[in-house]
Amino acid sequence: MIGTLIRAAGMRYALAAGMLFAHAAKAQDILAGYLKRGLDSNLALRQQYFDLQKAQLDLKRARTLFYPQANVTSQYTLAHGGRTQDLPVGDLLNNVYSTLNELTASNKFPQVPNQTIAFLPNDFHDTKLEVSVPVVNVNIRYNRQIKEEQINTQQATIGVYKRELVKDIKQAYYQYLQADKSVTIYNNALGLVQENLRVSEKMVNNGTATKEAILRAKAQVSQVQASLIEATNNRKNAAAYFNFLLNEPLETNILADSMVTEQLAPVPPLAQEVPAVREELAQLKSTQKVLTTNLKLNKSHLVPTLNAFYNIGFQGFQFKFNGDQFYQLGGLQLRWELFRANDNKYKIQQSQVDLEALTNQYKRTEQQLSLQVRTAYNNYYSSLQSVAALRDEVQSAQETYRLTERRFREGQALQLELVDIRTQLTNAQIRYSLAQLAVLTRAAEVERATASYTF
Repeated sequence: MIGTLIRAAGMRYALAAGMLFAHAAKAQDILAGYLKRGLDSNLALRQQYFDLQKAQLDLKRARTLFYPQANVTSQYTLAHGGRTQDLPVGDLLNNVYSTLNELTASNKFPQVPNQTIAFLPNDFHDTKLEVSVPVVNVNIRYNRQIKEEQINTQQATIGVYKRELVKDIKQAYYQYLQADKSVTIYNNALGLVQENLRVSEKMVNNGTATKEAILRAKAQVSQVQASLIEATNNRKNAAAYFNFLLNEPLETNILADSMVTEQLAPVPPLAQEVPAVREELAQLKSTQKVLTTNLKLNKSHLVPTLNAFYNIGFQGFQFKFNGDQFYQLGGLQLRWELFRANDNKYKIQQSQVDLEALTNQYKRTEQQLSLQVRTAYNNYYSSLQSVAALRDEVQSAQETYRLTERRFREGQALQLELVDIRTQLTNAQIRYSLAQLAVLTRAAEVERATASYTF
């Protein structure tokens, strides 16, 4: 018989434990669903992805510079006046032509007038297809490397924002749960003071208490109702902020699970060094690579650029396209910067200063992140100690209120004593609820500081 009872008790315990773990898993699934929704729909995060798309398009544009560029241009000009150049063709040739005509007894060699050539061409067009291709140009190679690294920089920026968003969503959800629990606490307190009012009215009717008891009980009811109104408003604000992070309508209902606040959020072991996966450090390293490449770009003025070009088209007076106006032109163009009054030298020095400043910033960021990790752990362990102490306070306050209420019903305790104990109980429950919120909030801070959340 005893063995049967023991087995039955064990089965009940196993069933209860299984329900508890299933409930906890359900709560985690709810929060995980909210996190996924926030990461998918948060407007500020979407903006970061737009910036990433722009960086990717910049890289595609940088790659196009390696390919031949072709364009068609056409220019037609009308001109009148301007500078001219006289050519004495008649003065040079007419005497010779006259002598030839006399020798040949003919007019085969006509007289030629002097010519005046205008510098501005009138009724002239130049229509061509121009193709150019870089042969030697280190600038476009470094430009492509910079654009490639800027994509990594933007991806690290997105990683920073995503981790911050996860922390904000978790803390906002915990804040909503705490606000919801505060409403429950004040609702329970309202039930207690209303029962106190009922008992006081009954005692006054029986002649065992004065009307002051009723007035005092009504004041307690009003006080708790005011606190309940404030707690309800806080819950609405918490829900609105949480929905704002998820890009949902601010009035959207939130699936709340009180078991979340009853569980101690696990955190990873204390890290002795800053986690290498912190996106802030990856962001700085990527920026360092960009500046290093930019330094090489500034030094590349020592290397000349060489471009090849080929033109094919039509050129001549009147807008015609025929064999007389057809032409082809090809060649190479070399550009070598020899002197710019030390401008390139100063640009190189600026790039070196930027690199040194970034190295200093990297060390400072490492120190800040290390401090953040240590502070987050200290706050978490401190909140654990506080919640344990406040749990005992709530249990003591509940038992004290139960005993005092029984003595009050029996006429052995004053109403002021019951009111004071009830206030202590409500305050203890609120402090315990806030302590639970602190544990969860600081666990989220530890998770953020150690970059332990996996996307």
